[in-house]
Amino acid sequence: MKSSDSVPYYEYHARRFADSDLAVRNPGEVLPFLQELSPGARVLDLGCGSGFDLKYIRKAGMDGVGLDASEARLKIAATLNPDAPLLQKNFLFYTPAEGEWDGVWANRSLHHFSPEVCQRVIASLFRGLKRNGVLGVVVYEGTDGFQDRTGDLAGPSRWIQPWREKAISSMIEQSGFVIKRVGRKPQEPERGNMLPSLLILARKI
Repeated sequence: MKSSDSVPYYEYHARRFADSDLAVRNPGEVLPFLQELSPGARVLDLGCGSGFDLKYIRKAGMDGVGLDASEARLKIAATLNPDAPLLQKNFLFYTPAEGEWDGVWANRSLHHFSPEVCQRVIASLFRGLKRNGVLGVVVYEGTDGFQDRTGDLAGPSRWIQPWREKAISSMIEQSGFVIKRVGRKPQEPERGNMLPSLLILARKI
């Protein structure tokens, strides 16, 4: 499994995810992250997808920038965020400038990586955050990784690597962050969440 294997899945299902987001998404997940920041903060939405969280980030007065590897999903994000900068990049090839961001929001994007790759991405994000910068991560909670073909069994797949709280928290702390908050959400099939989710808020001290 390569971490980039999930990109064709999101290209293929871009419209389906956008329709689902429109039906069920709300600012509830991103709000705790935004409460850690001040208006005007420069925020990267890492894996912005259809751009729904980015819309709430910018509505809260943040200088939000979206990044995603899927061209199809970024086209949808542009319709929701016509004035927002959008970057088409695979996370593996994105290296932020040192101290570039006040906050980084990664909502269900890091769990497409193996633990080894995830560690490298988090270390890169640590470098890219300013001192006292905030990292917000939402990942599926669980143990064994799997290939997911939800939506079309004959179509491309995506890799899902669930995490236990101790493992993902330890990885974030080893990169230099201090964990500020851990939260949980139950499994919500009606919202497209096949597993329970973990929210980790951490700060670069």
